[in-house]
Amino acid sequence: MSINNSNPRMKAIEEITSILNGDNYKSTDIEDAFYRSLISHALRRLGEIHFYLKKYIKKPLKTDQNHILANLIIGAVQIIYMRVPSYAAVNDSVKLAKKNTPHHFKFINAVLRQLSRDMENKKLEKLSPINNIPNEIINKWKNELSEDQLIKIAKQHLLAPPALDISISAKENINKWKVSLKGKSFGKNNIRLLNNYGKIDKLNGYKEGKWWIQDIAAQLPVKILLAKLKKDAYVIDLCAAPGGKTAQLLSNNLNVTSIESNSMRAKILESNLKRLNLKTELVIKNANQYKPKKLADAILLDAPCSSSGTIRKNPDILWRLSNIKNNYLSNLNSLLKIQSNLLYSASKMLKTRGTLVYSVCSLDEDEGVNQIVDFMKKNSKFIIDPINEAEIDITKQAITKEGFIRTLPFFNSELGGMDGFFIARLIKTN
Repeated sequence: MSINNSNPRMKAIEEITSILNGDNYKSTDIEDAFYRSLISHALRRLGEIHFYLKKYIKKPLKTDQNHILANLIIGAVQIIYMRVPSYAAVNDSVKLAKKNTPHHFKFINAVLRQLSRDMENKKLEKLSPINNIPNEIINKWKNELSEDQLIKIAKQHLLAPPALDISISAKENINKWKVSLKGKSFGKNNIRLLNNYGKIDKLNGYKEGKWWIQDIAAQLPVKILLAKLKKDAYVIDLCAAPGGKTAQLLSNNLNVTSIESNSMRAKILESNLKRLNLKTELVIKNANQYKPKKLADAILLDAPCSSSGTIRKNPDILWRLSNIKNNYLSNLNSLLKIQSNLLYSASKMLKTRGTLVYSVCSLDEDEGVNQIVDFMKKNSKFIIDPINEAEIDITKQAITKEGFIRTLPFFNSELGGMDGFFIARLIKTN
């Protein structure tokens, strides 16, 4: 979808409005560089922007006025964080207000002009990056993470563009692709691109299916599963779309059944595997209702979760979670129930002495370690199979004292960080 030069600010306002309204995540294919810069800067600094704007807004805006607030946010981000002349940012915001919210253009003009004056006079208070994590979430995380960890996560969140990981098929020569893609080796069968990588589908080898995009942390569940499997092992990949983990399994010559309940996501999985010249047995069904023809040697459960660990690449995620209509904690509790049910279903699909790997791309302990502790209290047949340092290809601090993996966005920050993940490996004893 292409947009003309007068449209990026309007599109950005619409996107920010949807986030303030608590709408579900909507992927966008808008390629306009200015639009993407507006959105990236606004979402990575949204907490700070809220703080600054509050000073000039005497009467809080109502929920049904989020479009007005979004206009102020897009104007403010240009004034404070981008190389847009203040007069231009103010004038464009006022023009859009006259068109879309004509009763408030004077209000928007007054707020942004005062902000501009305070910016020029260096009167804006310097804030901790933690301000860019919504209150509902930071208050919960303060019980699970140290102040130092929270600051490092918040700082990593500000960096754009985020590093991009390319998972190379085990059948390919990684050194060849490192040269071709002008990247750096980071982990086994992984190449990291740090910046200026452009459109992914234009990179060498994409159309030929030589590699796929998968964060280094997201590759770990399969890597620690492979360490326990024999050749030709039968693996069930639950919640399999978009297909990165299925691709890892197939490229290591395993017998794989991929379960995906969402038909649209299943089509994405099929498309991705077709490009990679890989084929799985795909079952479009709720995993809780799936009855395998035979028990599996291993189950991979990358469960639905809050996705809070992906903030480097998805700066909107925390604000969507915070503004969600059913509220953050209520939504989290719904996810916990889904995860618990999937763990129980997975346990019934597994052979004795089989391996179950559970993972979530979340920073919340309730979705990670607490979920596994609860599962094992109810399932005495399972024991923890501790993951050791030799099995991972990232910083060793990712291994917890229990033998789980917990990655945080600032791990290996010198190389661009990684997604936040929790991973547990369990064995069915009888």
